[in-house]
This record gives sequence, structure tokens and C-alpha cells, in this order.
Amino acid sequence: MKKLLYIISITFLLVSSMSCEDFLDETAKSSLTPENSFTTAEDWDAALIAAYAKLQEVTGEKLPIVLGEFGTDEVQPYDLSWAAYVELMYYTYTANHPFLYNHYVFCYEGVKCANIIVDMPDNTSISNEQKNSMIAQARFLRGIFYFELARMYGRVPIWTSASVDKSEIAKPRSESVDEVYELITEDLHYAAENLPEQWTESNDKGRATSYAANALLGRVYLQWGKSAKALEALNKVIGNFHLYQNYADIFDPEHKNEEYENIFEVQWSHSGYWGLEGSIQSSYWGPRGGGGPTAGGFGWGGFGPTQYLYDSYDNNDRRKTEFFWTEYKGIVQSPPATKKYYDANYGNQIEDDDLNYIYMRYADVLLMASEALNNLDDSSGKKYDYLNEVRTRAGLASITESDGLSVSEFSDVLLEERLHELCCERHRRFDLIRFRKLNEQVQTAYPGNGINIGSNQKTVYPIPQIAIDANDAMKGDQNPGY
Repeated sequence: MKKLLYIISITFLLVSSMSCEDFLDETAKSSLTPENSFTTAEDWDAALIAAYAKLQEVTGEKLPIVLGEFGTDEVQPYDLSWAAYVELMYYTYTANHPFLYNHYVFCYEGVKCANIIVDMPDNTSISNEQKNSMIAQARFLRGIFYFELARMYGRVPIWTSASVDKSEIAKPRSESVDEVYELITEDLHYAAENLPEQWTESNDKGRATSYAANALLGRVYLQWGKSAKALEALNKVIGNFHLYQNYADIFDPEHKNEEYENIFEVQWSHSGYWGLEGSIQSSYWGPRGGGGPTAGGFGWGGFGPTQYLYDSYDNNDRRKTEFFWTEYKGIVQSPPATKKYYDANYGNQIEDDDLNYIYMRYADVLLMASEALNNLDDSSGKKYDYLNEVRTRAGLASITESDGLSVSEFSDVLLEERLHELCCERHRRFDLIRFRKLNEQVQTAYPGNGINIGSNQKTVYPIPQIAIDANDAMKGDQNPGY
């Protein structure tokens, strides 16, 4: 998708009638409104692309990038001089943690941008087909942003319109997290029903599809604890994608938006300028010890895989060598560095690689379907088929009914398989919460480190304090224990 996303996003937000960054503050920033600013399909599409742009900030910016990883058994900070890193790893963070605030704001900026499209006036001069497509894409995006919020913070305020009445600017948190999940699933069902299975024009590659919406529905329903509904959505995806035989192809920029294994990707592109359109993944996840991500250098070295993660692989597992470097350019990597975020062309340029962030891929769908079937105690054998499709690519022996695994034992196998297949892809925290294994795995990975996870910390982060302070309707309504 042709983007220049940051430039478009900034321009678009300047013409928005209110700023999201101030939590829907009532102060008008401009007399321009969607009704008098957007007159053509191109105008509205630029506004939609601005909503897509917010995915970059939510999933790949410098601070939120680690929120699904730190405090788990698979990723740890190596730079312990930064208190923000240490607090997340050791569970000493508070509601004032800056990473949480950034993530929270980015999500609501995304909600605001998506709502402007959802609220597209009836009399706008674009075709009904274009309008329906844009609204479906916007609702897909809004579903992502609210899913990010719900699984991070639990109950959150819900705004579903860009035109916020003064009485709704200070809005309380939802009465239950179910209320947020209901909105998310409504949005994603709408998207699944109104989006194409794929986009035919090359310039449209990277936009949301019905497959992406159904795959995300599966993820949402699993996290919500509704396995039957998850399976129903995932079944609409299974059989329509494949697994690359070469693991590097999953992340290689040469295979961007190929829709072979990768179902939905957050778009990034090397631009030649630090901090514009290139991804930071290579810089932040890259090998350490070579002077940082300058020309000829390595990664920043601030965080990466744990030794526990690397050691947990069977030596016959292809992923142990395909996913990790134990040495890079003569420098030993201990713990090993991940190979997933390697851009052979631009990887040693500061925060300007060409890597997309793979938000959803087929291996994840197969493992989620296996999980849902196991939760339902299904006896068809399909849970083994889906699990073994992933294991076979890794060169591992199949697990079959003859192994006699109980539902609980199969669940343990599946959780480990998710670790080995999806490591460092921003899933682990939510997997461990869903499987109720967060504290157990953290203690296993860091024995004797004195990490104490409070009962409140096993499910959600605190609502950022600055958000509560800025919203009179939220005063005193913090997640328990924070």
C-alpha cells in the first residue's frame, strides 16, 4: 500500500475537530470537520490510511514494542540501566509507567481516526461500494485498537463516534470488559462480512481482508474465553493459506503482502530517513556487541530472547537454528539473538529497515484452532492435525491420540509449541495469561531473581494514571491492586 503514513496521519489529525492525544479533550483544534474537509474518495482514503498508520505506533513504536514481551519467559531487557525496562521485567511498574501511557494514547488516537471513517456522512460524494469498503476497514482497525486496550487494561472507556458531545468527553470505563469485547467482535464480524478475501490491485495490498478479520476474531474470542466462536471464525481461514517451507520467508521484505502464510501485516517501508517510514525492528531486535545499528553495526542491544527460550527447543527443531544467532560476525550472542527481524538490505541502518510487522500468520491460526478444539474436548482428531502441520515444518515428530495426552497435557504441549513457533512476535504475555501460566513460567525462566507477580498483575496492566487524571469520570476507578 502506498503510504507516507506519518505525513498523511499528521496532516489528517490537524484537520480533525478534536485531538485524541488529550483523551478527547473538548478544545477545538480546527474549524475544519470531516463534512467540510473531505469531498472526494481520495480525501476519505487518506483519512483511512491515517487510521492504518496508527497500527505502526501501537505495535512497533519504541516504547509499546515490548509490552507484550517483557515480564515473560521469552524476552528480557539486557539494558538494566533503564528503570522502565527493569520495572516491567520485575513487576515493579506503576500506573505512571511511560510505556503504558504511550500505548494507551496511541490506541485511542487510532480509535478516533477509525471513528471518523465510521461516521462518514450519508451525503458524501463517493459510491456506496467505496463507502462500505472504507467503513468495513475502519471497523476492522477499531476492533484492533479496542482489542489492544481490552487485553492490556481490561475495562476501558468506549467511544464509537468521532463527534463527541461535551457530555461524553469525560466518559467512565466500561461496566465490564465483556462490553468492550462485544464491540470488538461486532466490528470484526462487520469487517469479515464486508471486506474482500483479497485485494486485486497491488496498491491495495496490505489493507484488511475478510480473512484477516476472521483470523483476528479467532484470536479475540480465544482471549475472551469463547472457544466455540473462535473455532467458527478460524474455520473460515483454514485451508486458504499455507506455511512457507523456509522460515526466513515469513519475515523477508521480499515476501511482503504475499498472502501465502502471512494474513495481515502492519506496513513499514525503508525510506532513507531515520524515524520516518522504516521499521525499528532490526535495530531493536538485532544482534548485540557491534556498536549499535549504524552502517556495519549490530542492534541496539537493549532487549532480546531469553536463554530459557533458546534452551527450551529440542536440538532437532529446525527453529532453533532458523530463529536464532548464537554468533554474529564473530561476536558471540549470549543469550542468542533472534533472526526473525533481519533485513539483509537495510538492517544496519538506524531505525529504517524494510520489515513489515506480521500481525497475523497462518501458523498462529492453526495453533489457535488446535487450542479451541482442545478446550472443547473435541474428539475429531483435528487438533492433532493442526498442531502437527506446524510441528512437521519444524522437523519434529507428530503428536497423536496414541500418546494418550489428557486435555490438560495437550494444553501444555500446545503452549510450548506457541512459544517455539511465535516467539518474539508479541504474543507471549497474552498466551500466558490465557493459559493461566504467567507466574509459573516467569518463575521457571528466572529462578531466584526475586520476581513477585501480584494477583492483580496476572491479567492486566494499570490504567495509565495520566488518563485517569485527565478524565473526571474515571477518577478513582483504577484496576484493583494498583
